[in-house]
Amino acid sequence: MYHYHHQMRIFLQQHNDLLRAENMAMVQALNSSSPSICLSCDGPIVSTEESELSLENALLRSEIDTLTCFIMRLSSFRSLYPTVGASMSKWHYAVAVMTSLSLKEVVSLSRQGTPMWTSNERLNLDEYYSICFPWFARNAPGFVHEVSRASALVPFDASLLVENLTNHVNWQKIFPSIIADVSMESHHRLFQLLNVDFMPQISPLIQTRNVKLLRRSMHIENDTWVIAYISMYFSSYERHSRPNFMRFPSGYLVQRVANGISKVTVLDHWVYKEEEVRNIFISNSAFGAYRWLAALQKHCYNIWSISISSLGHQIQIFGPICHTNLLNLSTSMVYAFCTGVCGTPRQKWKRLGTIGSSVSKIRMFNRESRDMKGIPCVFISATGMTRMQATPEVIFGLINRAKKQDIWKHLNSVRDMKELIRIKRSPSPGNEVSVFSIEWTSSTEWYMIQETYLDASGAMIIYACIEAPYFTAVINGGDLSDIKLLPCGFTMMPHGLQGSLVSAAYQVKTYQTSVTNSEELMSYIKSMVTDTLGNVRNAFSTYR
Repeated sequence: MYHYHHQMRIFLQQHNDLLRAENMAMVQALNSSSPSICLSCDGPIVSTEESELSLENALLRSEIDTLTCFIMRLSSFRSLYPTVGASMSKWHYAVAVMTSLSLKEVVSLSRQGTPMWTSNERLNLDEYYSICFPWFARNAPGFVHEVSRASALVPFDASLLVENLTNHVNWQKIFPSIIADVSMESHHRLFQLLNVDFMPQISPLIQTRNVKLLRRSMHIENDTWVIAYISMYFSSYERHSRPNFMRFPSGYLVQRVANGISKVTVLDHWVYKEEEVRNIFISNSAFGAYRWLAALQKHCYNIWSISISSLGHQIQIFGPICHTNLLNLSTSMVYAFCTGVCGTPRQKWKRLGTIGSSVSKIRMFNRESRDMKGIPCVFISATGMTRMQATPEVIFGLINRAKKQDIWKHLNSVRDMKELIRIKRSPSPGNEVSVFSIEWTSSTEWYMIQETYLDASGAMIIYACIEAPYFTAVINGGDLSDIKLLPCGFTMMPHGLQGSLVSAAYQVKTYQTSVTNSEELMSYIKSMVTDTLGNVRNAFSTYR
């Protein structure tokens, strides 16, 4: 038996060497834009001992199939559009062909009635690979397709919406709980190269996904636009540059329905090795597109709707500038909260450590910054988690209705809290921005801004306190760039059957140069997080 496995490993190694050589030849052929033919061979059934070689074998064959197909497409496009190809470099022409295929795929997968989707909106991979371009990992074991789509009407003009979605700065502002960072690395008249950090879930357990994307948009019909994104890796297939997470053609199909109303379909498609995502809960990938769509609806609803309920009499903010500034401040708060919980490296968050064990660990990140007076300081983001046997919607309602002093430990000294303003951020319930006045035991005047999220993918409640002079500046149209909030909040994600994974997160500021050596600070953070989660569990036991 040993001799058999030894011979099998030698066979696979030789086979992989041959495939690797073929793969290199295909890449060289792609770079020279000359057609080539792929060799086909059947691999033997292997035992567990040869699994790594078997996987590499399958990947190499997948890449060769893809490269063969792509070179054929290049040759076809060049014969159909010879003048276009002559005006571009080889790489730009290859990318133009690749992004054209991406646009076509986004449109095809976004349309209703395609056989690639099952009745429960799952992508049928056999149908997908028989119809669409085989980008990567066809029939390769150990790879996961995380794909979903969702459609809805949004109160926004279609052409203006496309303009916002293709502006990388506005794109990040529209999706503060999904896009951690984005920068444009190059711009071509047909496509753009972006470097993007995505937050697939707001949790310190799930790593952010950094990927270089090629983006292209096109006005395909009188009232229809398509925007497509795809991993830049597929422009070269260089093995050393293969990212951990690959973005298959994804994007938006935007259709003008009426004046100021658009129908938007979001397509969200990731492919990665199964081992890249190991969590204590199952990532609910079916909600990917719904997260994008819910965030887009929030943005569009507030651009066109000034719906303010003034519940108090201390302040008046009925002007559009006040409305816009308040929403921009809330968006900034949400972004700071999400990137702090996820510890995104490009926002200079560094892992500080953990306190506790198992799921009850408190995971911490820190980053150096300056306070609003310009004094150097350190921000710390600490997140703790607990499992609860209730849906996110139930827990969201419980926390949102409870007195904040009963939930948050650091609000124990608040004598009174009154809601002054409420702005609906979506027609769906539970998506609002609120402003509260806070009366502490001291005479200091403060306000609290809170934003709540509730959709099919989960829920969030995020808030931050702000001193009265800064808040007055905000509602009077002042500059927001110098305001640095310390957001706190909850996230609630589906976990198991009718259960949730609840996270409580704090951000605190310290002027200590070495936070890791401060036992008192670490003890304070641990106490805040664990007590807050304990208060939620106690409230759930009392009021359910």
